[in-house]
Amino acid sequence: MLFSTLAEETPGLIVQPYWVLVTIVQFAILYFLLRKFLWTPITRMLTDRAATIREGLDLVASAQRDREEMKREVERLLTEARHEAAALAERSTQAAEAAAALVRAEAKAEADRIRERGRTDAAQLHDQALAQLRAEVAGMVVAAASRILGTEIDPAKHKALIERSLDEAGDELGRSN
Repeated sequence: MLFSTLAEETPGLIVQPYWVLVTIVQFAILYFLLRKFLWTPITRMLTDRAATIREGLDLVASAQRDREEMKREVERLLTEARHEAAALAERSTQAAEAAAALVRAEAKAEADRIRERGRTDAAQLHDQALAQLRAEVAGMVVAAASRILGTEIDPAKHKALIERSLDEAGDELGRSN
């Protein structure tokens, strides 16, 4: 019976204002504590992390821009280096051709000098040989004439006469050739 009286006395769910107020105060304290010690640090950490991620993305974008700029700079430098190498090769080729032309000109000039010196030396040797031949011919003619005549002929006087005759004969031979 005891149970029957209790069951009859409580018709259903009873809301007691004291416990509602305690629950609201507990919820407010829990909310305040969670907000102060959990929500603010988590929010700060998420904000810091988002800022770090944004900085990382900015750094990546900056690095990509720098890489593209460096790539363009490298291409420009390579193109410039290729042009300079081509120009240097052209200048080297021209310098080599100029040096070769200079060497050829010097060799030709040296060959001409040697040829002219050879001609001069040959002309001198020819003239010396002719002078020697004239002297010998004049001596032989004087000796032959003195034998034929049987008297001594002054070689100095006749030598001059013979040389003049040989010169005249040489001029006549030179004109006929």
